[in-house]
Amino acid sequence: MEPVSDFWAATRVISQALDGLDHTALSTMPDTEKVQAMTCLRTLARRLDTSARVVTDAVAKSCATERATGLALSGFLAKEEGRSSSQGIGEVHRASAITANGTVRDAALAGTITPDHAVAIGQQLRQLPLDEMSADEKDAAAGKFIDAARTTAPGQLSRRTASVLEAAAPRLAPSAADRAARAAALRRQAEAERKFCWGSDDHGSIWFSGKVPELEGRTIIGALQAFAEKGRQAERAELDALKVQRNRGIITTARYLTLRKEADARGARTTAQRMADALVDSTNLLASTDLIPSAGGQPPRIVVTIGYEDMRESLQGLIDAGTFEGEVPVDAGTLRRMCCDAEILPIVLGSDSQIMDVGRSERLVTAAIRRALEHRDGGCIYEGCTVPAALCQAHHVLPWWAGGSTQLSNLVLVCRHHHAIVEPGRYRDRDQPRVVFDPDTGRPRVVEPDRSRVYRASAQHDNRVGNPDPGENSALLTAGARPRTDDPDHQESSAHPTRAGDPDPRESSAHLSPLPSPPRPPDSLDHRSEDADQRQEALV
Repeated sequence: MEPVSDFWAATRVISQALDGLDHTALSTMPDTEKVQAMTCLRTLARRLDTSARVVTDAVAKSCATERATGLALSGFLAKEEGRSSSQGIGEVHRASAITANGTVRDAALAGTITPDHAVAIGQQLRQLPLDEMSADEKDAAAGKFIDAARTTAPGQLSRRTASVLEAAAPRLAPSAADRAARAAALRRQAEAERKFCWGSDDHGSIWFSGKVPELEGRTIIGALQAFAEKGRQAERAELDALKVQRNRGIITTARYLTLRKEADARGARTTAQRMADALVDSTNLLASTDLIPSAGGQPPRIVVTIGYEDMRESLQGLIDAGTFEGEVPVDAGTLRRMCCDAEILPIVLGSDSQIMDVGRSERLVTAAIRRALEHRDGGCIYEGCTVPAALCQAHHVLPWWAGGSTQLSNLVLVCRHHHAIVEPGRYRDRDQPRVVFDPDTGRPRVVEPDRSRVYRASAQHDNRVGNPDPGENSALLTAGARPRTDDPDHQESSAHPTRAGDPDPRESSAHLSPLPSPPRPPDSLDHRSEDADQRQEALV
């Protein structure tokens, strides 16, 4: 289609194209084409969303709504779109963030990155010393953020800001002393602003509000998340027990369904409700002990990451600053204070950030391995997942039943949901995501199933943004598992073009070796509970 220069003509073309979409055609599409249709429309939706925000920012900068309607833009959006005032203000700020850098704006308009990524990048670019950066350095920083956006969730891009500045404008990157001074200043500010308030809402509830320094806040959140996860585990255990009773004939199917419905009703809680229950449970547990108001008890464990060179140069005990779990910077004074009553578990890193040695605060090897896992992986390793390490499970890459060992080089952290996705089936060969380790850094990552690579190869071969020719390349993707090994075309699948970042088929992984298959049990009981037991074996 020829470019449309007139703005209103272009919008009419888009509107007419949307009116012409036949959604009933989805029912006759092969799976490959359904996925391509979904991907195409979602990409177009993101591009339209970005275009709308770019125009929104232009309206804001020109004060068009004030002159045309007498309303501020945020108020106009709130009125026209049924938003609250705060939501209208948020839309204006997000639109401004997208257009803060031309490179980022163009990437979002082209669909290379999502509007949410563009907003996050714009916000982080404003944290850089832009007044002191050259145009080339600004473009380099934007490019680094765009590259990071391909594998990083928008909310996690802030963790890349320091490394982006160091790569794009190393002359402006803060020194170790500057970072320590900033950490100390932020700590003092956070301590000065700490508060905790409560009151009655006159409807039978007590409301809470407050803020604490980040280190203490992470401790509170981690404890509450642990209580919430314990509640989820108890609910799953109750359901598994009901299944076992049904399968063994202890209860009838009708009784099982009744008890299952009651259990589901008890477990129908939102995350916010679970966290509120966790606060109550943790307080009740503390109140039932002799620890109130004493300050004794088991000391907390503090994990401080120190580079090898820093440790060697600081053997006299003078460390400028460290980094706590979760990439939280901490000044030396706070570090010394918190370490007075804490067990110290040092994790020493080499020049390539590989774990060289894990100190032990107790004799159990599994505890040290767990801490090393949490440091190396930082949380669920599945791309895009943000579940923190404390709520993750340790997964054996080569399963225990297949001869895998419980050691760092065979373990990764995954959340409960993704654990079930990467866990290989014991009695069937599934084409599924699998874990590989980088041979140079030793860090794990998840690679997509063979079917996904075949699908992407067919999509690249199609070379069109619109609907593919019905039936073309659809034979490349089937709903079944991976191709049979005796298929003569199977070896040719690796010759298909793949996107950047796809793993080399020869990349070493414990999963790439054939897994022994134990004989199937003779009974026909529900084996889903056994799969749960198998996942429990992976916990350390």
